[in-house]
Amino acid sequence: MSIKTRGKVPHRVKGHHRQHFRRDLTAPTLTLLTIGGIMGSGLFMASGITIRQAGPGVWLLYVLGFIAMSLEINALAEMSIATPTPGSFLVFTRQVLGPAWTFVAGWIFWFSSVLTMSSEVTAAALFSRYWFPQMPLWGWSLFYSALIIGVNFISVRGFGTVENIMAGIKTVAVLGFLVVAGLTLGHWLAPSRPLPSPAFALGLRQGLFPHGFFGAAPTMVLVLFAYAGTGVIGMAAAEAKDPQRTLPKAIRSTIWLVGIMYLGSILALLAMVPWTVESDRISPFVLALEHTSLPYVSSLMNLILLFAVLSTMNAALYSNVRVLYTLAHEGQAPKSLGRLNRRGLPSRATWTSAGLLALTIALAYVLPHKAYAYLVTATGFQAMFIWLMILLTELYYRPYLERHHPERLTHKLVGYPYTTYGVMGLVVLALILSLTSANQLVGAAAGFLGIAIATAIWFIVRHRIPRDDKAPS
Repeated sequence: MSIKTRGKVPHRVKGHHRQHFRRDLTAPTLTLLTIGGIMGSGLFMASGITIRQAGPGVWLLYVLGFIAMSLEINALAEMSIATPTPGSFLVFTRQVLGPAWTFVAGWIFWFSSVLTMSSEVTAAALFSRYWFPQMPLWGWSLFYSALIIGVNFISVRGFGTVENIMAGIKTVAVLGFLVVAGLTLGHWLAPSRPLPSPAFALGLRQGLFPHGFFGAAPTMVLVLFAYAGTGVIGMAAAEAKDPQRTLPKAIRSTIWLVGIMYLGSILALLAMVPWTVESDRISPFVLALEHTSLPYVSSLMNLILLFAVLSTMNAALYSNVRVLYTLAHEGQAPKSLGRLNRRGLPSRATWTSAGLLALTIALAYVLPHKAYAYLVTATGFQAMFIWLMILLTELYYRPYLERHHPERLTHKLVGYPYTTYGVMGLVVLALILSLTSANQLVGAAAGFLGIAIATAIWFIVRHRIPRDDKAPS
């Protein structure tokens, strides 16, 4: 796969006539939709894994991850605002890097989204077993998969309403958690059991990274995964009202809210629960709230976290089916997946994506105690590959816009190209280090295998992919 010359007028594939999505999404809806895509089990469940493996210094890793996310989402916004399209960065990748890169990136994005749905629905099943431990993991996974598939057959406006409610609930819940944590730590709210001293809770007596660099560094891929899901903003651009105005507002709101909620939450968790007792079977948020004197608050938080991960799963399926829609119109997937039903929804693409969730249910049946750990690492590995593709595309798409459509370049990534290279370097380092941890090796190997398979398939089918030499508009 070769990269085209920077700034060169690229080709565009022929395709059948595209139906148009309805532009019904507003800035607040986009903000909540993006937060819904980002804030899921990576924060609410996998943070327990990262805290236990890295120690109290993990907060610094989350700060680094937040900076990387802020830059990556702005790189995506730069392209999406200039050219709002259902395919988001895949369309831009096609224009400046060529069909081979689009094929691999598109199918990996699709598979990564399936894995995201899988890890979220597994987390939802784990949350449900907090109340009903006798219910098998696969049973809850099957129930929630059917529920989210049904939601995605509602109209775009109805989908946005449902996602708004779900994302709004978890946003308010996390902010509420920060308030309760602050009151408890400040002794304005009496704890139900003695809180550990700050020094013990934060682990400062053993150092920021008690397991050393090679104990903490491999968790960076899971830290970055907690911030993944930003791609939904690009996918939704074609369905936004006045994208040039609504997208920048949505991105600014998203960055501020995510920063406050993520960094504040991790700090509160470290202060309320000793890092050595974190578990991958129960949310660290629930563990922390068990230290408060408020009745039923931990159970209430568990219910809210259930809504939270289902919201992320919902947003992942939304992005997923639009990737299939775009691949179909690029001639890189069956044409039937690029058709919309009478309500303007890609129903065939939805059913295709939903079918892969059956593998999750099978994994939950075969490996109920390890399913989430494997899924979240594999998802994180492939989600970071998508970040790399977005950033690589932005490196080449920005010069193309500056040469051919400078009037569209109204939103720019600060510090280009150095910030782009910086985030790419961090992501590559995180992926390499994930292979050094025995706890993450299986998931990372599965993520790498998915990339290798997509690349191999390209070389098999590349002669069937249509091409032409028309310049893009």
